[in-house]
Amino acid sequence: MLKLTVSLILGLTPVFMVSGLMADDKADRDNLVGSWESDAGSGTPTGWTFANKANMIEVTQTEDGKAIANFECKTEGSSCEIKSNGKKATVSLWFNGSKLVQMETRGSDVVKRRFGVLPQGDTLELEVIPIVPSGKTETYRFKRAQSTSARRAN
Repeated sequence: MLKLTVSLILGLTPVFMVSGLMADDKADRDNLVGSWESDAGSGTPTGWTFANKANMIEVTQTEDGKAIANFECKTEGSSCEIKSNGKKATVSLWFNGSKLVQMETRGSDVVKRRFGVLPQGDTLELEVIPIVPSGKTETYRFKRAQSTSARRAN
Protein backbone atom coordinates (compact mmCIF):
# COMPACT_ATOMS: atom_id res chain seq x y z
CA MET A 1 0.00 0.00 0.00
CA LEU A 2 2.84 2.38 0.89
CA LYS A 3 4.52 1.63 -2.46
CA LEU A 4 1.30 2.48 -4.32
CA THR A 5 0.87 5.76 -2.40
CA VAL A 6 4.50 6.83 -3.03
CA SER A 7 4.18 5.90 -6.73
CA LEU A 8 0.93 7.83 -7.01
CA ILE A 9 2.42 10.91 -5.31
CA LEU A 10 5.56 10.80 -7.44
CA GLY A 11 3.48 10.25 -10.57
CA LEU A 12 1.23 13.24 -9.87
CA THR A 13 4.00 15.60 -8.74
CA PRO A 14 4.93 16.67 -12.33
CA VAL A 15 1.23 17.30 -13.09
CA PHE A 16 0.89 19.58 -10.06
CA MET A 17 4.18 21.31 -10.84
CA VAL A 18 3.15 21.98 -14.46
CA SER A 19 -0.33 23.16 -13.46
CA GLY A 20 1.26 25.41 -10.81
CA LEU A 21 3.60 26.87 -13.42
CA MET A 22 0.70 27.38 -15.80
CA ALA A 23 -1.21 29.21 -13.07
CA ASP A 24 1.84 31.43 -12.43
CA ASP A 25 2.11 32.17 -16.17
CA LYS A 26 -1.61 33.00 -16.31
CA ALA A 27 -1.26 35.40 -13.37
CA ASP A 28 1.79 36.97 -15.03
CA ARG A 29 -0.10 37.23 -18.33
CA ASP A 30 -3.09 38.82 -16.59
CA ASN A 31 -0.69 41.45 -15.19
CA LEU A 32 -0.11 42.60 -18.77
CA VAL A 33 -3.76 43.63 -19.16
CA GLY A 34 -4.23 47.38 -18.87
CA SER A 35 -2.67 50.56 -20.19
CA TRP A 36 1.01 51.42 -20.09
CA GLU A 37 2.63 54.84 -20.67
CA SER A 38 6.20 55.89 -21.43
CA ASP A 39 7.98 58.21 -19.05
CA ALA A 40 7.12 61.87 -19.70
CA GLY A 41 10.78 62.81 -20.19
CA SER A 42 11.44 60.19 -22.88
CA GLY A 43 10.44 62.27 -25.94
CA THR A 44 7.16 61.62 -27.74
CA PRO A 45 4.70 60.03 -25.29
CA THR A 46 3.92 56.47 -26.33
CA GLY A 47 1.78 53.77 -24.84
CA TRP A 48 0.40 50.27 -25.14
CA THR A 49 -2.94 48.87 -23.99
CA PHE A 50 -3.74 45.15 -23.71
CA ALA A 51 -7.21 43.67 -23.18
CA ASN A 52 -8.34 40.03 -23.04
CA LYS A 53 -11.11 39.19 -25.52
CA ALA A 54 -12.32 35.55 -25.38
CA ASN A 55 -9.43 33.61 -26.95
CA MET A 56 -7.80 36.76 -28.33
CA ILE A 57 -5.94 39.77 -27.06
CA GLU A 58 -6.67 43.33 -28.18
CA VAL A 59 -3.57 45.50 -28.60
CA THR A 60 -3.57 49.28 -28.98
CA GLN A 61 -0.39 51.23 -29.61
CA THR A 62 -0.48 55.00 -29.10
CA GLU A 63 1.87 57.77 -30.02
CA ASP A 64 1.41 61.33 -28.81
CA GLY A 65 -2.05 60.38 -27.51
CA LYS A 66 -3.32 58.96 -30.84
CA ALA A 67 -3.87 55.29 -31.67
CA ILE A 68 -1.45 54.26 -34.41
CA ALA A 69 -2.41 50.58 -34.26
CA ASN A 70 -5.41 48.75 -32.83
CA PHE A 71 -6.05 45.08 -33.52
CA GLU A 72 -7.29 41.80 -32.07
CA CYS A 73 -5.32 38.62 -32.63
CA LYS A 74 -5.17 35.10 -31.21
CA THR A 75 -2.11 34.29 -29.11
CA GLU A 76 -1.33 31.02 -30.82
CA GLY A 77 1.12 32.40 -33.40
CA SER A 78 -1.29 32.69 -36.34
CA SER A 79 -1.00 35.77 -38.57
CA CYS A 80 -3.32 38.76 -38.37
CA GLU A 81 -3.58 41.52 -40.97
CA ILE A 82 -3.45 44.98 -39.36
CA LYS A 83 -2.80 48.63 -40.11
CA SER A 84 0.02 50.24 -38.17
CA ASN A 85 0.54 53.95 -38.61
CA GLY A 86 -1.71 53.77 -41.69
CA LYS A 87 0.38 51.04 -43.38
CA LYS A 88 -0.57 47.39 -43.89
CA ALA A 89 1.28 44.92 -41.71
CA THR A 90 1.02 41.36 -40.46
CA VAL A 91 1.46 40.40 -36.82
CA SER A 92 1.65 37.14 -34.92
CA LEU A 93 1.25 36.93 -31.15
CA TRP A 94 2.19 34.18 -28.71
CA PHE A 95 3.26 33.78 -25.12
CA ASN A 96 6.72 32.57 -24.20
CA GLY A 97 6.28 31.95 -20.48
CA SER A 98 4.93 35.19 -19.03
CA LYS A 99 6.10 37.34 -21.97
CA LEU A 100 3.89 38.29 -24.88
CA VAL A 101 5.83 38.05 -28.14
CA GLN A 102 4.77 40.01 -31.21
CA MET A 103 6.32 39.46 -34.63
CA GLU A 104 5.44 42.27 -37.04
CA THR A 105 6.13 42.26 -40.76
CA ARG A 106 5.69 45.52 -42.65
CA GLY A 107 6.89 45.32 -46.25
CA SER A 108 10.30 43.66 -46.04
CA ASP A 109 10.92 44.82 -42.45
CA VAL A 110 10.45 42.35 -39.60
CA VAL A 111 10.49 43.38 -35.93
CA LYS A 112 10.07 41.17 -32.89
CA ARG A 113 8.73 42.71 -29.67
CA ARG A 114 8.68 41.05 -26.25
CA PHE A 115 6.41 42.51 -23.57
CA GLY A 116 6.90 41.47 -19.96
CA VAL A 117 5.73 42.91 -16.65
CA LEU A 118 8.54 43.21 -14.12
CA PRO A 119 8.04 41.48 -10.73
CA GLN A 120 6.86 44.59 -8.85
CA GLY A 121 3.90 44.71 -11.31
CA ASP A 122 3.91 48.42 -12.19
CA THR A 123 6.55 48.38 -14.95
CA LEU A 124 6.24 46.93 -18.44
CA GLU A 125 9.50 46.11 -20.18
CA LEU A 126 9.45 46.10 -23.98
CA GLU A 127 12.30 44.63 -25.98
CA VAL A 128 12.35 45.68 -29.64
CA ILE A 129 14.45 43.29 -31.72
CA PRO A 130 14.99 44.20 -35.40
CA ILE A 131 15.10 40.95 -37.42
CA VAL A 132 15.16 42.26 -41.02
CA PRO A 133 17.17 44.35 -41.42
CA SER A 134 19.09 43.17 -38.39
CA GLY A 135 19.93 45.72 -35.77
CA LYS A 136 20.55 46.41 -32.11
CA THR A 137 17.95 45.30 -29.56
CA GLU A 138 16.48 48.21 -27.61
CA THR A 139 14.65 48.01 -24.30
CA TYR A 140 11.96 50.45 -23.16
CA ARG A 141 10.08 50.74 -19.89
CA PHE A 142 6.49 51.84 -19.39
CA LYS A 143 4.59 52.61 -16.21
CA ARG A 144 1.07 51.33 -15.58
CA ALA A 145 -1.33 54.14 -16.47
CA GLN A 146 -3.71 55.33 -13.80
CA SER A 147 -7.38 54.92 -14.58
CA THR A 148 -9.36 58.09 -15.26
CA SER A 149 -11.25 57.73 -11.96
CA ALA A 150 -7.96 57.34 -10.03
CA ARG A 151 -6.59 60.49 -11.69
CA ARG A 152 -9.69 62.48 -10.65
CA ALA A 153 -9.31 61.31 -7.04
CA ASN A 154 -5.71 62.62 -6.83
